[in-house]
Amino acid sequence: MSQSPQPKSITPMGRDRTWLGLVLLILIFIASIWLVMRADQTKPRDWSDSQLTYLPSGKMLKPMMMDLDEAAGDLIWINAMMYFADAYLGGRTYKWLGHMMEVVSTLNPHMYATYEFAGVVLTKNKGELPGTLKLLDRGVQEFPLDWKIRLYAAMAQLGLDSNYTKAAEYLKPITLQKDVPDHIRTLCASLLNKGGGRHVALAFLVDRWIRSNNSINREIFIDKLLKLYPGPPEKEAARRDAVARILKEITLEPMVEVMALGLIDQYLTDNMTPQSKAMLDMLYR
Repeated sequence: MSQSPQPKSITPMGRDRTWLGLVLLILIFIASIWLVMRADQTKPRDWSDSQLTYLPSGKMLKPMMMDLDEAAGDLIWINAMMYFADAYLGGRTYKWLGHMMEVVSTLNPHMYATYEFAGVVLTKNKGELPGTLKLLDRGVQEFPLDWKIRLYAAMAQLGLDSNYTKAAEYLKPITLQKDVPDHIRTLCASLLNKGGGRHVALAFLVDRWIRSNNSINREIFIDKLLKLYPGPPEKEAARRDAVARILKEITLEPMVEVMALGLIDQYLTDNMTPQSKAMLDMLYR
């Protein structure tokens, strides 16, 4: 007679050790977090800087990347942002940030954020300006029509050696672009004037007046133009009226633009020839 199978015995809850393993895992996890935090607190203040002494230049890294330049550049970019945030929040300097940006731009010269970040952050430190200007020059080469990078480069040039002419050269190629704000155009004229190029600044402002269809902007351009040639306050209204009449003549006959530039310059410098006086008199008839 066959025996019926015995029912399996059920392990009592008190003998199941699975819960103990879960508790141990949780405790180990919490302990590891605590140990990492303690280790981070015991790092010397210059730990973040010291580790970057092992980061070679971009030119040395590039041949070793084996066509993974952009990926390596992205990783260094992420580390650069973490390094900057850690230094900024900790009230420390970020002396290696310029070096990291140089490496990133060498590995991935098409990363626009590199040049924008350098223009905003690195230009605040005069000691960083020589390297920052080289970095922004690379950005200008990669994005020649981007007015923001050119503006950052112009400001860096001014901060470095107050060379107004060089600073204006960064802005001149983009002054005729439609999306460039008018204040950037007038800034270029002011830089040219300060660099000793008043005639170039005059021609530039007249060109902007001709191309603008906004009456308010045209008044601003005339203001800037008159500031190129300071005069007594009591003659300001007369000077403005004369310049406005000359400029209006250009809109009627574009071929007289060169002649009008000379007439404005002679009038505002009070150095008019008899022929120029006769021409101005005709405009007042």
